[in-house]
Amino acid sequence: MTAAPTIIQLSNGDRVNRFTVFKKLGEGTFGAVYAVRDDAGAEHALKAELATEKIPLLKLELYVMQKLSMKGPKHMATLIDKGRHENFNYIVMKFLGKSLQDAKKTGPDGHLTLGSAIGASIQCLEALEELHWCGFLHRDVKPGNFCLGRAELGELRKIFVLDFGLCRKFVDDRNVMLQPRRKAPYRGTPRYAPIASHNRAEHGRKDDVESWFYMLVDFTNAALPWKVVNEIPQVGEMKKNSRFDPLVTQLLAGCPVDEYRLIMNHIDGLSFFMEPNYGLIYSTLKRLMQTRNIQEFPYDWEAEYAVK
Repeated sequence: MTAAPTIIQLSNGDRVNRFTVFKKLGEGTFGAVYAVRDDAGAEHALKAELATEKIPLLKLELYVMQKLSMKGPKHMATLIDKGRHENFNYIVMKFLGKSLQDAKKTGPDGHLTLGSAIGASIQCLEALEELHWCGFLHRDVKPGNFCLGRAELGELRKIFVLDFGLCRKFVDDRNVMLQPRRKAPYRGTPRYAPIASHNRAEHGRKDDVESWFYMLVDFTNAALPWKVVNEIPQVGEMKKNSRFDPLVTQLLAGCPVDEYRLIMNHIDGLSFFMEPNYGLIYSTLKRLMQTRNIQEFPYDWEAEYAVK
């Protein structure tokens, strides 16, 4: 077993070069995130990691962000600064708002209305497409890894992708796809992980999109059949069986069944090397909104998260 990373603990008022900590935003398996102010008073988010960490996830995250930045992405938090301070490395990025893990509960019955569910999901898929275009897989697609912009900046309708610490490059320097490993470690969060994770198979682009599809369904009905199951093997079996009745009916309860099944069938029909047809998915969802006269805006969370 790999030892858990040492979490860098900072206190309010601590200085990290030109940044001053004023709040701890969160702490996960891979480190802590702090809200900081620069000397001009602008607010940002700072991620820190021990410089001697054997598996430096922050270094990977920085590498991915730098590559993405070169493409002018719509859905990545701007990289402000990077450096080393005392015994840790850090990156500073745009300070974002609530995660979709929180925002997805702001609609009626603990899930989003259809317009908000589809609108948010389209933005999340755009974010993944940007990442794939740069040659990276995310491998931990879940609502907690997407954030809204901040109300103070008028960005409550904009969604950003976060946490590139589990990313993996799927192409070489000549942009040729790498061969999959025969066996790969489990990656992802059980509720949203693709079937490939349960099979200990290598992730491809299709697997990020499969995880995205589970988010789309979750945003729509908050009733993924395996959400009540704790054992990972059982979760995997339920996902495999959710392609057929009776479980597929339970999976898509309260969803636009024809459109969601079309998207699921497209994803399931992809092989490891095939590129998902993002355009097909966008057009299917946008056409659904047009034919049903579904309004995307305002998003369900806007009233609750507006500047008071």
